[in-house]
Amino acid sequence: MMDKTLAAMAAEIEGALELSPDLAARTCEVLGGICGEEIDPGALDSTDRVLTILYKTKPGWNISAAGTVHLPNGHWSCTLRNSDTRDNDEYLGIGKGPTLPHSLLAALLKALAFERGAAG
Repeated sequence: MMDKTLAAMAAEIEGALELSPDLAARTCEVLGGICGEEIDPGALDSTDRVLTILYKTKPGWNISAAGTVHLPNGHWSCTLRNSDTRDNDEYLGIGKGPTLPHSLLAALLKALAFERGAAG
């Protein structure tokens, strides 16, 4: 089972060349609640800032990213795994997007969607 709200948010991010103010605010609200701190919507366009959010929500997880450096649509993909030693992680996130931060955010939201869906 998967949390459909988080999965839908991840899909919106994957399809957006730029995050709308509404989508950025909703994403910051969800991730800020998990991190326990307020997240600035401008942070979602920065790879370094998104990596900080990942560190606060999924410390120790492994990130694999690949893409084409091209604007406006770089075709990035990202995988978040709890472990890089096995292929049977219970929860993982796979995100795609036009930028690296978008693919990282989508992967994180999908991992959270799996976890919340299993918990609820």
